[in-house]
Amino acid sequence: MSETEVKNSSWLVEIVALLELSERFMPEPFWLQGEFPPWVQTVAREVAKSYFPVAKLKAGKAWEPGEVGAMVGHQVAYWEWVGDFLSKKSEKEPDWEALKKAFGDDIEERAVKFLCTLAGETVPAFIAALKFALSRACDQDYHVMCRFFAAFSRALQRKPSSVNDIGRTTFLIYLVLLTSWRRVEELGSIPNLHQKLRGCAYLKPNMVGDLKRVEKICERIGLSYPEIAVRKARAMNPDMTT
Repeated sequence: MSETEVKNSSWLVEIVALLELSERFMPEPFWLQGEFPPWVQTVAREVAKSYFPVAKLKAGKAWEPGEVGAMVGHQVAYWEWVGDFLSKKSEKEPDWEALKKAFGDDIEERAVKFLCTLAGETVPAFIAALKFALSRACDQDYHVMCRFFAAFSRALQRKPSSVNDIGRTTFLIYLVLLTSWRRVEELGSIPNLHQKLRGCAYLKPNMVGDLKRVEKICERIGLSYPEIAVRKARAMNPDMTT
């Protein structure tokens, strides 16, 4: 099979589509709803790269066996990690009063619903996608199958012990920016963003660094507060030309 034929193989597209379909069973959080502005789309891509380091994802290219094999392997490893995490958490009763103060009075009901959906729909859908992926990979010729399973094996062994094991030091910063992007846009300036990140409970001050580092991160992802102000002004006044 030629390289062109490998890249255009429909079986890889089918696997990715089935993986994406399994993710749709996951309850959609508030921060994923709506249309992402360009800088948030960039952050989402950076988070995806961190989640799938062995895959070395490249935008705009056809899927390759190694990429898809690594994506499948990483997802198996992450689901194992999530299972370990939930097992440890179930050993003690959550502090619902504290959680209600942080996430609202209905957090207990939402948590139960989320876990029921996770166990009853999301995980079974992923397992079905996993079996399909491995089966289709076994149908390919030897060299293609080797590329798929070599990447799958390397990724499978990358099970994290904590969220700090995922990606580089910027990963958690990107994750906070992604999950809180609406609030980030309301801050109005990079110094304000830097101050909020430094005070974030999920980030250690040394992880955030100084203002200059946050400025470089914003430049890298295309986060510009003047552009945000213009975009919001245009949304309120569609006839605005400048």
